[in-house]
Amino acid sequence: MVRADPWLIFLGAFFLLVLPLKWLLAAVTAAAFHEFCHWAAIRLLGGQVLRLHLGVGGAVMEANIPGNGREFFCALAGPLGSFLLLFLFRIFPRLAICGLIQGCFNLLPFFPLDGGRMLQCLTVRLSPVRSRQVCGSVEAAAALGLIFLVTILPLDALWKLFAVLLLSWRILGKKPCKRRRIGVQ
Repeated sequence: MVRADPWLIFLGAFFLLVLPLKWLLAAVTAAAFHEFCHWAAIRLLGGQVLRLHLGVGGAVMEANIPGNGREFFCALAGPLGSFLLLFLFRIFPRLAICGLIQGCFNLLPFFPLDGGRMLQCLTVRLSPVRSRQVCGSVEAAAALGLIFLVTILPLDALWKLFAVLLLSWRILGKKPCKRRRIGVQ
């Protein structure tokens, strides 16, 4: 079952007004391929996709995936698919760039992004008792590193402020790193 937020339609209309159509189509195609790679990995590894939710914050695919190791590979499939789009750079450069940006963003170790889910799978496998503590420490270190990186980049002040606020919102608004119903983003 596919469900979409009403705000997604508003955001899509806004992007149609402010972004060139070629870039918007490339971004949507890269996102669709990213989610398709998740879906294909879930199906190939014996899982079942329960629901796909499209929202302003991205797409969330809820699935039943048997086993922690399989969940890791299902989460990894999306960014790998995004990076595969780099092979199309000569033919579709916009698509390759959008795939690269999306793949890098999704590998950030913040739950519920793919990198956070992979971190969760690894920590639960290596140290089930300290999994939540390790996830929190890695996420905090990554957040501080990203905030430091944003402050030293030669961007104007408005973009730096926007990046720090967006990062803070993602960190403060996230769910804790814990085992629950499996889903990939």
